[in-house]
Amino acid sequence: MKRLVLALIGACLPAAHAADRFAGDAMPRNGGPVLYREIHYVDGPRQVVSYQCPDGTPFARKLLQAGSDLARPDMTYEDAREGFHESVRAVGDRLEIRVKRPGADEETHTIDVPKGAVIDAGFDPYIRAHWDALDVGVSVPYLVASRFRFYDVKIMGGKVAQGQRHLAMKLDAWYSFAAPTIGMTYGADDRRILRYEGKGTVRNANGKSSDVRIDFPVAGRATGLPSSTLDDVLKAPLAGKCAS
Repeated sequence: MKRLVLALIGACLPAAHAADRFAGDAMPRNGGPVLYREIHYVDGPRQVVSYQCPDGTPFARKLLQAGSDLARPDMTYEDAREGFHESVRAVGDRLEIRVKRPGADEETHTIDVPKGAVIDAGFDPYIRAHWDALDVGVSVPYLVASRFRFYDVKIMGGKVAQGQRHLAMKLDAWYSFAAPTIGMTYGADDRRILRYEGKGTVRNANGKSSDVRIDFPVAGRATGLPSSTLDDVLKAPLAGKCAS
């Protein structure tokens, strides 16, 4: 009887969440050794990214928590090597942005959010949701948190070749020729990112974002991970420097 009651209780409980993982190595866009590795853990509207030294030691991480709009998550990012910290948080219909740079006081700005805005890694679910519209290109306001403002960017979809779709994202302005184009490659069937080419999240020794190429091979994916995996990544200590 006891076993039957426990079985009935278990049947009534909500199913446990399961997280997905995908990972990639970041290298200089023009070629060279691995600079760092990033491992993404996604559990519905929550995403955690662990940035690791080439030897696997984590030195930075990012937490994204979305509400009703997956393209506009709250975001926090910290890099223990230089003490850099950045956060974006929705406050009503506005955004509160905080940036702490090495050797400087924290800056805080509250700005308006334009219609259709995309924040940080929110571009990934945005692309999947607007997949067909990318044939002719879509323009969206994209947040550059460190500059406390949105920039209009255009995302254009290329033709499908060998099961892959190549996309390009660049500034939608007359001076776009002066800004580098971001290249993205997605699987044509599953709409999952396979390669990113452009400015990365991690800053170099000069405090600037490096121009990188990050490949996300299918072999680096996993599904059905427990949700607690994300909590474990958030609790992991961050190293103040990489061994090499």
